[in-house]
Amino acid sequence: MKCPNCGSKNVGKIGGNLFYCRDCFCEIKVKGNNFVIKLYDHEGRIKRVQYING
Repeated sequence: MKCPNCGSKNVGKIGGNLFYCRDCFCEIKVKGNNFVIKLYDHEGRIKRVQYING
């Protein structure tokens, strides 16, 4: 799987349909053909949430 946020292949599975990109530090939730991306800052707070139709 490639990260829909940065295009990296450095993505690991957390569980179920939840993934984490180690390059841009985002959490990716797959819902059908859509992605919900949560970007975190260095203190672990959610910085931004994106919805991408895939």
